[in-house]
Amino acid sequence: MTKFILHGGFEREDNELNRTFYQEIVSGLPENAIILLVYFASEYDDHREAFEDQKKRIIEIVNKSVTVELATKEDFTEQVLRADAVHFRGGHTPKLLAQLAKYPELKSLLKKKLTVSGSSAGAYALAKYGPGHSEKGIREGLGLVPVRVVCHYESETMPPNAESYAELVNTAPELELVQLRDFEWRVFN
Repeated sequence: MTKFILHGGFEREDNELNRTFYQEIVSGLPENAIILLVYFASEYDDHREAFEDQKKRIIEIVNKSVTVELATKEDFTEQVLRADAVHFRGGHTPKLLAQLAKYPELKSLLKKKLTVSGSSAGAYALAKYGPGHSEKGIREGLGLVPVRVVCHYESETMPPNAESYAELVNTAPELELVQLRDFEWRVFN
């Protein structure tokens, strides 16, 4: 069974919540596991520096032998097939969703992984619904985690759009409303 982890955002900050988040990603993974980091939501095209920084932090924190790989659009399907864990970084949610739509088999592939995680835009992509931040309206994600999620909940720097949040509260009330503050995370099985 796949473990899904949704993170409220700002995972690059060095704090206890983010350290335990990375530890949870590798929890249950075998030695020499492959962790695939997906930067498709990033506003930048060159992710090497951010990737190397995150890779170094993961390896320092997890206390387990792992290989950390950077996802590429060209080899993404093959990389997902090889990976034990897939992590979707934050950034611009519509950009991420548009890119993921190019891989129709992705949902079934992710359901076969040991761990799938997403931070901010990545969490929105994994959940069923989430609010816009800089734009109005709600967005529909892949629905792998059947919840309505709000990242950066009560954030001073990046709160969701108030109208979008209100719309989300009134959409699909049968689904749990998960509100994650910056750095907070939660596991779903």
